[in-house]
Amino acid sequence: MIQCIIMSTPSPPLPKARSMCLPARPSLRSRAADLIGVGLSLACLVHCLALPLLLLAAPALSAWLSLPESFHAVILLLAAPAAALALADGRRHHGHRYPVAAALVGLALLAAGLAAHEGWVGGLDPETGDRLFTTMGALALASAHIVNWRLRHAKG
Repeated sequence: MIQCIIMSTPSPPLPKARSMCLPARPSLRSRAADLIGVGLSLACLVHCLALPLLLLAAPALSAWLSLPESFHAVILLLAAPAAALALADGRRHHGHRYPVAAALVGLALLAAGLAAHEGWVGGLDPETGDRLFTTMGALALASAHIVNWRLRHAKG
């Protein structure tokens, strides 16, 4: 999206006004939503990948670092509105559907990770399913936010 500013000077009169076109900048709100989305996705990855390794390396810390059972639900409830806000605004600016589709897949995988963690997915070990789905979902969601960010900045 390009915004044009018409500039004219009162004296001497110009035959026609000069115009200068400036690229529209994404709103502070949409940039903040993308940053929050990327941050939450990275927090998911750290939780899924680094925390289990840390817990394996230092069993004495497991009681100190234990997270409440509601952690997965809280992350999903924070990630969904951040993704919706950032990606809807980005879609209006750049018109591409890929970031929205990737975010929907990522959120669905995060929800599947929550379901696996709660034991609602039959035939799958809860910890393995949780780690697998949540890792894939966090990667999909982070990539959606990064692509959205790049497309919005490429448009100007």
